[in-house]
Amino acid sequence: MSSNVVTLNTFLYPWLSKSFLELTRNKIPHSLLLFAQKDIGELHFGLELANYLLCESAGSKPCGECEACHWVRQGNHPDLFIVVPQALKHLLPIALEDEQVGEEGEDKKQSKFIRIEQIRNIISSNELGSYRGGKRVVLIYPIEAMQAEAANCLLKTLEEPSNQLHFILLTNQLEKILPTIRSRCHLFPIPRPSLELAVNWLRSQLPQEYSDQVLEQKLSLHTGSPLKVISSLNEKTLDDSIITHQLSQCKLLRSGEIIELLGQYALLDILNSILKWSFDMNLVLFGQKPRYFPQLEGQMKTACGNLNKRSFQQFLASLKDDMRLANHPLFPKVQLDAVLMRYKQLF
Repeated sequence: MSSNVVTLNTFLYPWLSKSFLELTRNKIPHSLLLFAQKDIGELHFGLELANYLLCESAGSKPCGECEACHWVRQGNHPDLFIVVPQALKHLLPIALEDEQVGEEGEDKKQSKFIRIEQIRNIISSNELGSYRGGKRVVLIYPIEAMQAEAANCLLKTLEEPSNQLHFILLTNQLEKILPTIRSRCHLFPIPRPSLELAVNWLRSQLPQEYSDQVLEQKLSLHTGSPLKVISSLNEKTLDDSIITHQLSQCKLLRSGEIIELLGQYALLDILNSILKWSFDMNLVLFGQKPRYFPQLEGQMKTACGNLNKRSFQQFLASLKDDMRLANHPLFPKVQLDAVLMRYKQLF
């Protein structure tokens, strides 16, 4: 199976090409905020745009042949500054030296945040001017990972942008971005791939044993992201059917069979499966089609027979609260058992 790293003369996945051409048809703003659903290749899009800005070809950009393009793809262009949390560094399709990512020290290697030191480093570096005498590009992903001090530090630079400095900011949660940062950026959406494009790409990456119907089901389970489908097939992931089988039993579900999964999987993974089932149940409850488990619509309709809509809405809201607490649960078995008990009491 193919990896997520693009090795061609472009960082773009095929479903990103149209949006990229649309964006580069006109002059690129100096402060650009790209927003997209998670895991559709948004970081690759940002890197391709950075390459486009730094490419030194007189013709089509990025050419992939000039010295600047080679440096970008090798991860050592002196005028490209990439800021990501160390915990997300593995998502980059190019290798970077640790100092470019901007965090040092054993205690920060798996940080999920962008710290003020990282923003200060790129600002001080850009005060020295361009190494190549042209544009400089700062790519930050994801913006919502910035700590408050880092966001305020970045804001000061966005207020007085240098003529040759471009900021490419990426986010998966636009609603979490400070209004002051949003107002100083040009917003550009990166759409997720159409079902047809996603299935065609997956078919080219996977063995022929996967039918279009199976691929469509897997895309439904993974919010339409072909990259998440590939990742789920390459890694040992939780089989949702184990959980959905028990949840479809309503008040007769055997909580112990789900709780036993904690020996192999994280609480967050199990709660995520319960959330997807519950989300679909809520859709069916209001006469709509399920999103994640369309093949289980009949079982959901049966399960919804005696449900109270308001009570189920309250359960769904409480489940989302449990998801927020699941990263560091003190007693995962107790928390999971409580969720399943509340579910059974709905019927």
